[in-house]
Amino acid sequence: MVYLLAAPPAWAQEVSDTVTVGIVADNKPYSFNEGRGASGFSVDILREVAEQADLKFTFRAGSWPEVYGAFMRGELDVIDGISFRQDRAEQILFTEPYHIRQTYLMHDTQNPVGNVDSIEDLQGLRVGVVRDIYYRDALTEKGITLNTYDSLHSLIRALAFGWVDVIIGPQLTLQYYANEAGFRFLAIAGKAPLGDLAREDFRIGVLKTNEALFNRISQGLAEIPDQRKRELLERWQEFGGASLSGSGNFVLSPEQRRFIAETGPVRVGLMRDYAPYSFESGTRIQGLTVDILNRLSDLTGLQVIPVGGQWIELLPLFRNGEIDILANMSFSPERSAFTRFTEPYHTIPNVAFTREQDLSLNTLEDLKGMRVALGSGIYYEQPLQEALGDDARIFTAQDAMFEALARGQVDVVLAALPNGNFWVRELGLPGVRIAGELILDGLPGEDLRFGVRPGLAPLAGILDQALATISAEEIRTIEDRWLGASGGTRQPGTGKANLTEAELAWLENRSNRVSMCIDPDWLPLEGRDANRKHAGLSAEVFRLFAERTPIHFDVVPTDNWQQSMQAARERRCDLLAMAMKTPERSEFMNFTEPYLEVPNVVLGRIEAPFIERIGDLRGQKVGVVEGYAFAELLQTRYPSMDLIGVSNEQEGLRRLQNHELDGYITTLATASYYMQELGLADLKVIGRIPADWSLAVAIRDDEPVLLGIMQKLVSSLTTEERRSLESHWRNIQLKQTVDYTLIWQLLIAGALVTALLIYWNRKLGRLNKELAVANETLARLSVTDDLTQLGNRSYFDQEFRKSFQWCQRHHSGIAVAMVDADHFKKINDTFGHEAGDLCLKALADTMRKHFRRETDRLSRFGGEEFVVFASYEDSDEIRNRLETFREAVASACNICGHNDIRLTISIGLATGIPGPEASPAEFLRQADQALYQAKQNGRNRLEVRAV
Repeated sequence: MVYLLAAPPAWAQEVSDTVTVGIVADNKPYSFNEGRGASGFSVDILREVAEQADLKFTFRAGSWPEVYGAFMRGELDVIDGISFRQDRAEQILFTEPYHIRQTYLMHDTQNPVGNVDSIEDLQGLRVGVVRDIYYRDALTEKGITLNTYDSLHSLIRALAFGWVDVIIGPQLTLQYYANEAGFRFLAIAGKAPLGDLAREDFRIGVLKTNEALFNRISQGLAEIPDQRKRELLERWQEFGGASLSGSGNFVLSPEQRRFIAETGPVRVGLMRDYAPYSFESGTRIQGLTVDILNRLSDLTGLQVIPVGGQWIELLPLFRNGEIDILANMSFSPERSAFTRFTEPYHTIPNVAFTREQDLSLNTLEDLKGMRVALGSGIYYEQPLQEALGDDARIFTAQDAMFEALARGQVDVVLAALPNGNFWVRELGLPGVRIAGELILDGLPGEDLRFGVRPGLAPLAGILDQALATISAEEIRTIEDRWLGASGGTRQPGTGKANLTEAELAWLENRSNRVSMCIDPDWLPLEGRDANRKHAGLSAEVFRLFAERTPIHFDVVPTDNWQQSMQAARERRCDLLAMAMKTPERSEFMNFTEPYLEVPNVVLGRIEAPFIERIGDLRGQKVGVVEGYAFAELLQTRYPSMDLIGVSNEQEGLRRLQNHELDGYITTLATASYYMQELGLADLKVIGRIPADWSLAVAIRDDEPVLLGIMQKLVSSLTTEERRSLESHWRNIQLKQTVDYTLIWQLLIAGALVTALLIYWNRKLGRLNKELAVANETLARLSVTDDLTQLGNRSYFDQEFRKSFQWCQRHHSGIAVAMVDADHFKKINDTFGHEAGDLCLKALADTMRKHFRRETDRLSRFGGEEFVVFASYEDSDEIRNRLETFREAVASACNICGHNDIRLTISIGLATGIPGPEASPAEFLRQADQALYQAKQNGRNRLEVRAV
């Protein structure tokens, strides 16, 4: 971008191919300086015009008075973003508008403002506007009390922090700044009731003395397709200017593939108390970061072992090389000495939570004299301690900080905004407010990255390459799931929905009737019964809603989901009873917070192998119901997957059974139901998709009052009601039926095949034996560790998955034990690596003596770590064998061939019967966590975890 300089007029009688264009600087997202060039929605439109008109535009930027003055003096050929006025038209030629900037209201979806049809409806609300905005007087003349802010950036934060109830500004700009800050819970509430003041036209202007140039520009603008203009608008409105499709298909180079294969499974540290980014729920860690990590794993093929802990535990483990990647890590110069950082995948503001009503945080000076809580190891720990001294209170756990605030032991808690909101809701803390954002000189804020240990430095580049491949639409879907209205958390409902007078009046004007569409073929979640009445879980939900309000919900009849979606798009129904939010649907619908989460699975035929990740289905025919949310998501994520659309669940299952499909993606609930209803005993669950169905109520986007009503109804669901809804589908039992005709056919065919095989095997027996010996030798060498002669990591990867899948099919228990030689580094440093190698060989020999059964599998996992895994009938028996093994190692006087070396081992054991949703990685993670616990508890011990 070139800034304004005095220049002679650029035009002449003939149009020059190079044209100077004046744009307004710092006018996000329309025009602004980014890196070396101009950027923004208006700039994208201008570039399209230049391409269509075969012109070359040179952008010059400045304030509006500077740009307008230079244009009128003839120093610029063209001016952008100019509105038509009659007095201007005396000297300027105006194109048709390429954009109408509308002034809108924005609110917090967790505290919706309801319907605003007139300025008077804003009375009693805290209304935020930019200082000296042109419609300020129109509001104050009607008695509206305004809170004014210096910029739209500050205005957005005021709404996010709860300082105002509603803000007014340009729609595109408000959504841009809200999305840029990660405030997915902020949404447009409707048009501002400002009449003609709410509308501003964006045109391109050329002086009348250069009509030839004007004609070329006008023609170029007219040739831009309307669809292209909508795409550019969506790009800036929803995705901050990012490419909607990502950077193309992700392909690893041969060197990168080899590096991933040689690296094997990596341990990734994830905070278990950092909601909604990573937090423990039951036995697994979930959150926004986990979804991003799963996506990277799927793209790269990298095997991940999650290691949960608190930041104060994870950072030392990472520095010592005991974990390979640390998630949720912010860049700092100090950390770069021992970390290779990826690019940021998310940025978040850190704010001050307090009960002090008069506190306003602008600088660190405002915190002087306050007892301030902050997390141990956080990137701003050192400057806060230097500024506040003993008043800076360091905590190792996130929840402990907020509990201290509740007890009055601290005055302020500094935390990431979404994480702090989570703990305020989780702990039910009343009277807590946000005093402001923590902004420190030289520290840009909390940018979330993946930190990679230096020994795996190439991995950071691979992860960056994969991050760049994830499309903006997919990132938004993940952010919406965790940072939307629910923020990944919710307060327990009370069973009541207190509607305002305005909401009741809106219902009364419609005779208390609301139309809705359902999926007629999605039982047990949703469908129609034998009498064609609304049935399933969503029917039960709306029965509760009808009891709490005067609303009568009318079901619009449709034959399938595709018709229901079309009816919603055409406004023939006011809402969808059960739908998942997607970018395409968000173009015409708003969504409540989800009221149900249902696992997403892949079905296959009974002979199909289990899959570790959805990427294993690339190149195969995979069915999914047309119009379903995951069809849109999967098409974006896996362009190489051959997705086949089906009209309903029954068709998809039948086509899978008939070998027309290799896999079928659906929910666990509906799969269980229809496999039972149709008697499909030859299908099974072969994999789990990391992202679940987050099902909400979808409301037409031109009825904000109805959105507020439905959000209140969803929020009213009590904890007991939500549990009951979840059990509604989980209690379905899959009863298998036997097709005896098929069995007889298979037996006869099997007998014929057996006879042929006997003949063929006798003929080729000698050659097969020779070939088998050669293959066996090659196979053994490729999966054997040279030092210990146990299986290597490749052996572990192959055999552990096979054993795990066998246990899944036969409902058998599987045990996996991580074995680590205690203080092995000290042995190497003291006695040399040769002695260390002797120790490892002796340890492997002892392991072989104690684990000789046919189902026992042994491998060297890496360094001084080994893995034992086996199926079992009695978990106590496998535990006793491991204890005996541990004691044998500890009691040996010279196991390493050296009397001065005393070797002990720590063991982490995970046991359980893997269900259809279980994964080998989860069992390995639990074993790794148990090993970590064994080390923490003094080493030379066995710790056990049941999965």
